[in-house]
Amino acid sequence: MRPDPVRKGAMMIELLILLAIAAIAPQIFPGIKVKSLGTAALVAVVFAMINFFLGWLLTLVLTIVSIPAIILTLGAFTVFIPTLVNAILLRMVDAVLEDFEIAGWAPAIGMGLLFALGGWAANAIT
Repeated sequence: MRPDPVRKGAMMIELLILLAIAAIAPQIFPGIKVKSLGTAALVAVVFAMINFFLGWLLTLVLTIVSIPAIILTLGAFTVFIPTLVNAILLRMVDAVLEDFEIAGWAPAIGMGLLFALGGWAANAIT
């Protein structure tokens, strides 16, 4: 079975958006350090791989754990879950890559929000 060329194009667009965000995020958030553009590309690829294997599980667990917050906010908290998942995944990427550093949870949540918006934009484009 051959891969769908449209899906491959969508994946490339999403990777390019993640690359752009990873390259720009250090200028926005002082707690993020990316050594080079190559490191930003590596951040995008490693993030995508970790997201593929663990993102769905983290989303499920966070959704179940945050059911009280979801009920109290009448579902509005579900908008924040992808940002939290991305922040956790970015901290994992930080642990894997030496040339990428996130100092604390605040920059991770900020970059996670940018990644969530980038994923939304990629889905809207494709």
